[in-house]
Amino acid sequence: MWRSVSLADQRLTVLKTAADVLVANLRGEVGEVLTTWLLLRHFMAAAATLQSNDPAKDLANKELAFLWLLKGKLQNELIARLSELGDQKIGRTNFYFAARKLKDFDAEAAAFAGFIIANKLRKKRNQEVAHRKQPEQWLEDRDIHIPYRTLVKATAMALRLMKRIDRSVLGPAAPFLWRQARKKRYDLTLAPRAKYMLVPHYHLPGDERILIVEQEQREGKLVWSEMETSVDGKPAKVLACKEWGLLLLGDKCVALDQYPLQRLDAIRYGAPSGHSSRAEPQAGDA
Repeated sequence: MWRSVSLADQRLTVLKTAADVLVANLRGEVGEVLTTWLLLRHFMAAAATLQSNDPAKDLANKELAFLWLLKGKLQNELIARLSELGDQKIGRTNFYFAARKLKDFDAEAAAFAGFIIANKLRKKRNQEVAHRKQPEQWLEDRDIHIPYRTLVKATAMALRLMKRIDRSVLGPAAPFLWRQARKKRYDLTLAPRAKYMLVPHYHLPGDERILIVEQEQREGKLVWSEMETSVDGKPAKVLACKEWGLLLLGDKCVALDQYPLQRLDAIRYGAPSGHSSRAEPQAGDA
């Protein structure tokens, strides 16, 4: 009886959770993982510059001891966050829940969880970091060593899976948006979670938006619609992609500075004598 109620509760949680909320929070958690790894790598490099060939001297170096301690703390945080992403629980921010909600990526989520379990990240989390299991006797549990390369591989797996999920959710724009996110990776002025949750809202240059629309068309999406405006003062209708702020003017695709496009006030053609003419769209409420 308890099992059937539990499964019913899980199904209800999957149903009630908004997909965009879940994916946004998952993206934010992956951003936290990336930032923790960047900090870990930074302090590992800093410690390496201070380390000498004399163990006694290194043990007496307070600055080096501080960096070693910080390195251990960051490793534990990375292990804990990766383990959470690999948990198979409904109602938590993890790939398993996202796969159930999106009805896709089950194999990828299972592969990630399998890697976390096989490489003892979950066991170390439960034994030494968080959700600690209480041993019954002294020395019952031995310390678990997780190689740095394993943490790097787990982080890369999480990032790849997140990008695949975003490709499904955000469409052809996802790779371009994640390239913008990579440019901001070392900007620590924003909280990591917020920075990565905002990935779908990053501004893209016009040439990339044109490529996105071309790909969306190949995938069968209806991207163009008519908009009323004026051309050189005369009422007219033009084809526009409102979502990405693009106009079709003859055989030329013009990208506006701001998007999405709400209205198009006017398009003016014309140029002084001896100069080639060009269109100057004036968008409003973009």
